[in-house]
Amino acid sequence: MRNKKVIVQSARSGRSRRNNNKKNSNIKIALIFILLFAIVIGGINVANSLSKPNIKGEVIFTIDKGSSLSEISNVLKENEIIKSPTAFKIYCRLFADSTKFKAGFYKIDRPINMKNLTKLLNKGTNIEQGVKVTIPEGFVITQIASLFESKDLGNKNEFLDLAKTGEFDYEFLQFEASSSLKYKLEGFIYPDTYYFFEDATSEDIIEILLNTFEKKVWEKLKTASNEKGYNHLQLLTIASIVEKEAVVDNERDKIAGVFFNRLEIDMSLQSCATVQYALNKEKFSKVVTLEETQIPSPYNTYRYPGLPPGPISNPGIKSIEAVINPDTNKYLYFVAKGDGSHYFSLTYDEHLEAIQKYLK
Repeated sequence: MRNKKVIVQSARSGRSRRNNNKKNSNIKIALIFILLFAIVIGGINVANSLSKPNIKGEVIFTIDKGSSLSEISNVLKENEIIKSPTAFKIYCRLFADSTKFKAGFYKIDRPINMKNLTKLLNKGTNIEQGVKVTIPEGFVITQIASLFESKDLGNKNEFLDLAKTGEFDYEFLQFEASSSLKYKLEGFIYPDTYYFFEDATSEDIIEILLNTFEKKVWEKLKTASNEKGYNHLQLLTIASIVEKEAVVDNERDKIAGVFFNRLEIDMSLQSCATVQYALNKEKFSKVVTLEETQIPSPYNTYRYPGLPPGPISNPGIKSIEAVINPDTNKYLYFVAKGDGSHYFSLTYDEHLEAIQKYLK
């Protein structure tokens, strides 16, 4: 009997320990949930405090189609809507589905908390109307200024004054400009379709244009300038010439190759497009006269060797990429065939024959 009693007591003791262990386990789980909840609440507060800068006022920005969370975060940071892209990304991964963020044209009254910001990005553009402006590849800056004025956006003269002497805080504009440079912003206006408020000022417009250049071109151009031995202004200048000389897309890299070949042997570029820019033409013709090639302008690459002081147009991405990755060839000459394409020559004699054939 004693043994049986001991066994019964031992069983009861085991059940008691299991019950106690279960209670302790439940308490631990409850504590873990409380701790996690505190971390989540703390995370929300930290994300909001880190991500929301002390900036007040309205701001307009664009989210492009296909933008990643990192790209969206950078746009928000650039427009001083958030302070920390990293904190914003953490918030989105915890509390918002960034895959549902919509491309569009936004207007935000800063400051804004993360909850309202992500709700807005999920909803999509909050601007019902905007003035649509499409800047074609190869437009010179005076054409662009005229285009905006024709849309009742800003003033042409004010736009050009800012393009010449305005102070804009971008890394790609930190270069020592030649005294003969016509417009510091020439070449840096990215050809694209934009939307603007009707009351946008010339300065507002230029900031949006430069933001787009920074986002779509700058990193590619900066990397290429570090690799090629030409600075970014020189590469952009070559791209602007390619833009005005090329008609057929698949010849852009070949034309770029010709200009690099000439520069490498200190041969004049002899680009008709640079002469027409020197003549302040907006619509370039196919050829220039002998007399025009003699004008005393540093933009005249018939008379002066090397590159002009700066870009002669605002090139599109295809011309910029052609300069970043030019065709490796030995051509030194090309002449228009009349159908948009060109005949490329290795020697001057061959070039003269092509002129006789295609420019009769």
